[in-house]
Amino acid sequence: MCGCTASSANAEQSSVHPSREAASAAASMPKRIPISKQLASVKALGKGSDLEKAFATAVLVYSNAADSEGKLSKAGARTLLQTQFGHFIQGQENKPKYKEILSALEEDPDNKLEFEDFMILLLSIALMSDLLQEIRNVRNTK
Repeated sequence: MCGCTASSANAEQSSVHPSREAASAAASMPKRIPISKQLASVKALGKGSDLEKAFATAVLVYSNAADSEGKLSKAGARTLLQTQFGHFIQGQENKPKYKEILSALEEDPDNKLEFEDFMILLLSIALMSDLLQEIRNVRNTK
């Protein structure tokens, strides 16, 4: 379900079209080792569960975008949301709760997010997403 081994390929083939800002920010990022190869290099995950691999993927995606201090700029957070979490965001842009979540991101005085804050942001968006209900429905129809 997490698509760990294909996560980097799926991001490029996504039907969600990032804004020009996100595309230029992503283009300016240095070329990195694909997430699937990074996951494969973590020996403890060789026989890891899907959930462990999904969490490791989130850590690697964040780490690849973070600065040398391990923090993510607001622009970097927006880029990751658009390029790596686009299907969860799709259709949420005009909802008041989504706007509230993003405005809280803008109000952060540090202008950078630590990993924990980024995960809370992801979880907040995922919980309100229409995609979450679709995922739950798939499990219920088996």
